[in-house]
Amino acid sequence: MKNFTLSLISFFIVISFGCMKNVDIDAEKEAILKVLAADDQELLDGISKDDTLNVEYISIGEGELNRISGVQSHEGNRRLLERGKFIKIENLDGPVIHVSSDGTMAWMAVKTKFVIAYDSLGVKKEWEGIEARLEVYEKKDNEWVAVAGVQIH
Repeated sequence: MKNFTLSLISFFIVISFGCMKNVDIDAEKEAILKVLAADDQELLDGISKDDTLNVEYISIGEGELNRISGVQSHEGNRRLLERGKFIKIENLDGPVIHVSSDGTMAWMAVKTKFVIAYDSLGVKKEWEGIEARLEVYEKKDNEWVAVAGVQIH
């Protein structure tokens, strides 16, 4: 009976380790950097993609916690891009990225400087801002998707 119990325990240990997913953390961090770069490039290009319409996003900022649908997020980005054009986005610190050991969740912290050009009563102006943010990503259909974030301007 003792040998059977040891064999059973050994079997479950082997099965447990065999089911563990081997995650390349560095490759996942690179994938998140690509998502960040693509998002920045879309802003610079004046594009508000609608590829996250089915994703709920939780935004925390200015003392508020907001649950935003993908449609609301898309509309907010579209309105922002109608009022001005991003002409510069520069990371001042970071990004710092952490990926969970199972490769399903990650967070990214970054401090960014941005410049937006806009027209005010026929006069071209620029507005410069600095933002620190923390984004939470979830792996959905093998793609990293931002699901929550904290922004401080």
